[in-house]
Amino acid sequence: MQRLLGTGILTLASITALAACSGGGGGTGGGGGSSPTPPPVVTESYTFPADGTATTGTAWSIVGVKTTLSGQYGNVNGIYDTLRVDVTFVQNVANALPAPGHALSSYGSDLGVRISLDTDGNQNTGSNGSCNPNISLMPFEYTSDPGNDPSRLADGNYSILGAGGAPTYEGASDPSAEAVTSAAGNVFSQSFYLPTISVFDGEQVPRIGVEVGSFNGTNYTPTDCVPQNNLVEVFTTA
Repeated sequence: MQRLLGTGILTLASITALAACSGGGGGTGGGGGSSPTPPPVVTESYTFPADGTATTGTAWSIVGVKTTLSGQYGNVNGIYDTLRVDVTFVQNVANALPAPGHALSSYGSDLGVRISLDTDGNQNTGSNGSCNPNISLMPFEYTSDPGNDPSRLADGNYSILGAGGAPTYEGASDPSAEAVTSAAGNVFSQSFYLPTISVFDGEQVPRIGVEVGSFNGTNYTPTDCVPQNNLVEVFTTA
């Protein structure tokens, strides 16, 4: 695995553009007066070999994962409140997701992505195990639903699943409680509001573990999973 690291600082206008790309907000606004100062944007990038496999249908293959920590909600100065995960595939994924309100098909032509999040840094806690069959640790407290249980939400986002794979929120559309989702070209993206996944690090840069699996149908067998080579997760900070 080749690891590429980058940390940058964006202007407020750039962070506003980042929020727009991720599918919108849903949190509380900053109100009147002067605009809050966002914290420096922090990114980590990882690359992987193209080795997706599937017995039928599309062998979706992940070749890159980029994490971005920002303060896009902008209601408190200097506070990190959003994690965005961009997943790059060998294939074009722009039209591969099931339609809003629908689950993955059984034909192997749809794309489902499960982003698993280790929010406490303890590999001995969590209710969601790694997709690496050689590792028995269960470090992940939250995952995004890949679209096979329950399904893609009516607003085009996905549920965030907690203990036992149960949705952390069920109700009217609320992007701050959902994995805000978009797909363009070869990149699938999801954004998470940090308080929704129990991350309250304030001005500290949150170190969150990330694993990504891809699916092409309802059989729960991933076509690809990263990281591999006996690693469990990659992280949002060095």
